Amino acid sequence: MHQINYNKAEKLAVDIRATHESIDDALANVATLTSSVLEVCRVSEIHPAKSQAVIVELAGGLTKLADARGGFLGAHRQIAKVQRDSNLQEVDFGCLNPPSGLAPAGLHVVNG
Repeated sequence: MHQINYNKAEKLAVDIRATHESIDDALANVATLTSSVLEVCRVSEIHPAKSQAVIVELAGGLTKLADARGGFLGAHRQIAKVQRDSNLQEVDFGCLNPPSGLAPAGLHVVNG
């Protein structure tokens, strides 16, 4: 059984939540930017062929952010596996929607 320091785990949980929120914010911001670009092109009567390269680049950025989100979730699952074999197995370890009954502090992942 792993012995995890509670205070360090609490910091890790905060970092996990902040990272997840940052990635989701970045995804939302790029989606909003894409919409803004389309709207500016539409009202400025810019021919779609002229804006296509911008749209392709933004779509690529969204895909890369979605892939990064998947990598982050995979890492979170691995953290949860370690946590389940630790002294903090009953502590919420960064889940955004922790199951009820877990002590709030930070280190639990579901479906890990």
